[in-house]
Amino acid sequence: MKSVVFPVILFICGLINAQDTIEKTTPLADLFDSIYNISNSYDSYKIIKKIHFQDLKHQSLDSVENYKQQLVEKDSVLKIEVQNFERVKVQADKTQIALNQSLRKENNISMFGIALSKTNYNLVLWSINLLLLFGLSYYIYKYRNNKHLTIIAQSGLAEIELELTAYRKKSLENEQKLRRQLQDEINKQRNS
Repeated sequence: MKSVVFPVILFICGLINAQDTIEKTTPLADLFDSIYNISNSYDSYKIIKKIHFQDLKHQSLDSVENYKQQLVEKDSVLKIEVQNFERVKVQADKTQIALNQSLRKENNISMFGIALSKTNYNLVLWSINLLLLFGLSYYIYKYRNNKHLTIIAQSGLAEIELELTAYRKKSLENEQKLRRQLQDEINKQRNS
């Protein structure tokens, strides 16, 4: 009797335990395995109790419905993510365009209303600087040359003024000499 009671108690515990696992939400594969384990065998067939079959059907339909709902939720989340991705992509494109414009502005310098690249701007600026430096050195050369010529001309003028003064002196002396002679001749003519 003990040998019969022990397997029956074990079987009943298995059924109770199996029903508890069926009622809990489990994946379908575990549910089918559990039904298979608690069902009776007859030749090569398995006999499933109607209540277990109904539970299996109910759990399967709930699982399928749950999976459908999860699929719909994931599909809506996916659509939202695709929209967000598109929005982010459009925003990234706008940001890239703004970045390119900003880089162009950073690499360009406006000179006299003309946008020049930094290399062209530097080339123009250094050309102007070299031209101004060349002009400055030319004017310094001309200034020194003219100053030298002015000094020579001033020294020549001083010599000519000295000569002119000497000539005037001589001329005055000669004139005085000639006046005296003329006066002497006039006096001689009067006296004679």
